[in-house]
Amino acid sequence: MLKLRISLVAAAATLLAAAVTLAPSHAAAPKVAEPPPAASAPTDQAAPIPDTAVGPQPNPFPTTQFAPGARSASVSDGDITATITMTRKPEIDPAIDTPVLTVTVGGKQVLEAVGIVSDTNDPAAEASIAEMDPTNDRKEVFFTSFSGGCCSSVIVAEEVGAEWRSIPIGDFQGDGGYLQDLDGDGRAEIATIDGNFINRFDCTACSAAPRVIFTVKGGDVVDLSTEPRFQSAHRAWLKALEGNIDPDQQWKSPGFLAGWLAEKIRVGEGANSWQDLNAHWDSAHDAGEPVCPNGDDPDQCAEKDRKVMKFPERLRLFLQSAGYTF
Repeated sequence: MLKLRISLVAAAATLLAAAVTLAPSHAAAPKVAEPPPAASAPTDQAAPIPDTAVGPQPNPFPTTQFAPGARSASVSDGDITATITMTRKPEIDPAIDTPVLTVTVGGKQVLEAVGIVSDTNDPAAEASIAEMDPTNDRKEVFFTSFSGGCCSSVIVAEEVGAEWRSIPIGDFQGDGGYLQDLDGDGRAEIATIDGNFINRFDCTACSAAPRVIFTVKGGDVVDLSTEPRFQSAHRAWLKALEGNIDPDQQWKSPGFLAGWLAEKIRVGEGANSWQDLNAHWDSAHDAGEPVCPNGDDPDQCAEKDRKVMKFPERLRLFLQSAGYTF
C-alpha cells in the first residue's frame, strides 16, 4: 500500500484539467501549480507529490485575511498599508463581489489590483507585506485571491521607480503558503512546483514535480530555482518526494520518476540518477508510446513524423525542453 499524504493546502483532487506550462525565466508571468491531494492515487502506480509541510511554513510576514463575516481587512508595515475588500466589479462579474487589493503609502493610494472571483460565498483573499526586491526603497505587497476549492491567483505589487506596479505572478493550485523565506536572509520568495510535470507522464495524483522558486525585481518576475543558495530547500523537497513513494513502486511510476529526476538535477545529481533510472526501468515491458521527434504529444506533428519511444527516451527529451539538463 502506498504511503499517501494529503496536501495541507485545500486543493481540489483534479489539479489542472491540462498541465499548466511555465514560461521561461525571462517571461513576465509564469503560471505554476501547487501540489494536489493524493488520496485518489491508484495503489499500483501512484507517486504523489509530498504535502506542503516540506515547503510552506507559517507566514513570518505581516499578513491579513478576512475575519469570519468580514468584507475587508488591512495590514500595515511602516508607511505601507495593504487593504483587501470584496467589491462589486460589474465588468468582471455583475453578480458576485471580487477581491480587490488597495495599497496606500503614507495615506495616499498608489495601486489597486483585482483578484479572481471565488466560486463560493465566502470571501477569500490574503495580503502580506514583505521585502522581496532589495533594489527599491520599499517592501512589496503579496496578494493572493482564491477561487474556492481549486485555484489561487497571485499578484505582487511593488514600487518601480516613481510608481507602483501590479505584477501578475501566475495561477497556483491551493489556498496559500507560497510566500516563504527559503534561505533565511529575511527576504521572501515565492515557492511552488513546476506544473509542467503534472499529468505529463501519469495521472495527477501519480505525478511528482520539482520545486520552483520565484521573486520580483524591477517589475519583472525572476526565476531563482537554480541559484545555489536554495540547495537546502531543494534537498528538503527531494527528501519529501522520496519519502512519499513506496520503495516497491519507485522504479515503476513514470509520474514519480519524472519529477524525482528533475529534482535530482536541481541538486547536481542528475547524471547518476539518470543511470539509476535506466538500470531499474523495465524496458522489456515498456511498449513505448507514439510521440513527435522532439517528444511532444503526437497531435503536435504529422502521423508520418511520429516515433514510438520508451519512457526514458520521452523523459530525456521532455527534461531538455523544460531546461533540466545534466
